[in-house]
Amino acid sequence: MEVKIGSIIKTSLIDFPGKISTTIFFQGCNFRCGYCYNVDVVLPDRFSKPISTADFFSFLETRKGLVDGVTLLGGEPLLQPDIIEFVKKVKEKGFLVKLDTQGSRFEKLKELVDKGLIDYIAMDVKAPLDFESYYLVCKLSEKDFDDVKKSIDFIKKSKVPYEFRTTLAPKLITFDMVREIAEQLKGAKKYILQGFFSRAPSYIDIRFNDIRPYYKNEMELLRKEIEDKGFFEEILLRD
Repeated sequence: MEVKIGSIIKTSLIDFPGKISTTIFFQGCNFRCGYCYNVDVVLPDRFSKPISTADFFSFLETRKGLVDGVTLLGGEPLLQPDIIEFVKKVKEKGFLVKLDTQGSRFEKLKELVDKGLIDYIAMDVKAPLDFESYYLVCKLSEKDFDDVKKSIDFIKKSKVPYEFRTTLAPKLITFDMVREIAEQLKGAKKYILQGFFSRAPSYIDIRFNDIRPYYKNEMELLRKEIEDKGFFEEILLRD
């Protein structure tokens, strides 16, 4: 089974809404978001020796009765060649599965959902939904951007619980950009405004080492403004 697991958090109370989970960080990402701090699973020259799937599933056996599910993070989990087989095995062991994705592998996302293998989806919407804006943030290909748009439409129509979220990274994501994203996502059930993590040891773009986050009261005012438009069933601010 070809998947590359970079690291594991044995027990997380925050990654899977309403659940206790074991969190996996897969190695590899096709985006290069400057504010990303998961450099150890994004930049190949920072990868450690992967954890074997045999070791992971042996460990997962010890989590039965202690955690509800498994959260798949990255990097981008859907880049893993055998991610379908991997998730199927997790489900067969009786665990719920939450997928965190940036949406650039639509066919794999659809297959996982169609097979009933995903219990919660969190998708990052990086920028307004035009290629130029997205490229500015992620340095992605046009094919990947097309998949991002397909994934958003698919998730909104699916019966799987989900959230969309946008990281408010100063100097890159303006409040006007967030207003535009919200307009484009309207009708979605849940939208999360996510604060920029400013305490990481390193970022993809080292210029973010010296950027302060937006103030919480600024972000809350933006959240309230969007909430008042009635675009979403729920819009939250996450620090």
